[in-house]
This record gives sequence, C-alpha cells and structure tokens, in this order.
Amino acid sequence: MIVKNTKGIDEVYQRDTTQLGKGTYGEVSGCTHLETGQRRAVKIILRSKIKNWERFQTEVRILQTLDHPNVIKLYEYFEDETNVYLVTELCTGGELFDRIIKEEFFSEDVAARVFKQIL
Repeated sequence: MIVKNTKGIDEVYQRDTTQLGKGTYGEVSGCTHLETGQRRAVKIILRSKIKNWERFQTEVRILQTLDHPNVIKLYEYFEDETNVYLVTELCTGGELFDRIIKEEFFSEDVAARVFKQIL
C-alpha cells in the first residue's frame, strides 16, 4: 500500500518549473525522483481548496489501493502546511477531449476501441 511520505517533497523529487496542467484544486507538473531518475507527475493541491477533508482522504485511500493499467498509478503522497502533493505516473498521451476536438469525427471502430479502453 502507498503511504504518506514523511519527508518533504523536495527532498525526494526535483520538480519541473513548467506546468503540465491546471484545474480547480491545483496544478500538475513533471518531476524526477532524485534517487532513481524516474519521471513522474506531481499534482499540487492547495489545502485551502479542499472543502471536505474526510472525502479527500477517502479518495486518496481508494487511489492507494488501485492497480490497473487503465487507471493512473499513485506512487506516493506528501503533505505540508499549504499543499498536498500526489505523485503519479506521468501520462504523455494528452487529453481525450483535445483529441476529440482535433479529430472532429471518429469512425465507429475507433470510437468503440476508445470506449472499451475507458471502461
């Protein structure tokens, strides 16, 4: 099971300065594990944006137990006074929504394959 890392995130990872994405609760950037050199993503969530702390903790516990090729893997997480940091696998395929907009049209075969992968 993935547990909270008691070190500071900057003791374990070198975080990139560029953002990969931004949402309602925080932002995502890339990072590199200092010992292994593995590339990962880190989602930085402002604690002040978390309205229901118990629900958030439940969601993290669920992510800790999931191990499936179609669900993003949570490696570890960190907390400090200001933020929660969720370190996950780095997905480089882009957003499905952006792909839909770019393609404008999916054949039935392609749509069926994508939908099957989502399920």
